[in-house]
Amino acid sequence: MSNTTAPNEVISLIDRHRTIRAFRDEPMPADHLQLIIDAGRKAPTDATAQMYSFIRITDPDLRKLIAELAGGQAHVVRASEFFIVCADVHRIARMLEHRGEKMGHWPRVAIHFAVADATLVAQTMVIAAESLGYGICYIGGVLNGIDVISRELKLPVGVLPAYGLCIGIPNEYPNRRPRVPQHLVVMENQYVEPSAADLDEAYTAMAPITRSGDWFAVLQRYFAPGGTMEQREVLYRETLKQQGLED
Repeated sequence: MSNTTAPNEVISLIDRHRTIRAFRDEPMPADHLQLIIDAGRKAPTDATAQMYSFIRITDPDLRKLIAELAGGQAHVVRASEFFIVCADVHRIARMLEHRGEKMGHWPRVAIHFAVADATLVAQTMVIAAESLGYGICYIGGVLNGIDVISRELKLPVGVLPAYGLCIGIPNEYPNRRPRVPQHLVVMENQYVEPSAADLDEAYTAMAPITRSGDWFAVLQRYFAPGGTMEQREVLYRETLKQQGLED
């Protein structure tokens, strides 16, 4: 008899995924936390390097500070577990120095692969957590206070916060959030520029995601001039320099 998980069980687990922002104020058993971490550490990694670090935040005051910096996200405080997921090439530098070798100069490639490594681990932890009945929420808002968070966590040169990760017992069961049509994100052999009709189709598909019924309002708030992403850009660049990841 095969030891592999039945494909329908895996697909069903993925299908049940929801982003949770309301958690019960309850701890996670230590053995569950270890199972989730162990699962994450088995994720793929580039060049065997494991260029990531997870900072588990257990100090209530530190959680409150991060929640405020991230835009007043109360779920950061209430979740059973909260991690700051970091891109980390500092440890690689230390490993090389330990054997008398210097670190090469590749800051942009470092960001590319270290964020990828960290994300592979984080998402594997998410799947493990959801298989145990927990809910999760990624916190991109940590970039709003990336400089302060870096200092508070005493991150050395070569380590950069990428995002936060909440894991806890769900206290809500929201509807599934829509996605743009598949043909706009999965292409064959070459990039296909979306037509006006394709873009209208995407707006229609994503309309339920916002109270106004118009996804444009969300995109404008985040990505247009003066939006959230533009506001984060200057601070992000400054922190990259501070952490030795930008010329």
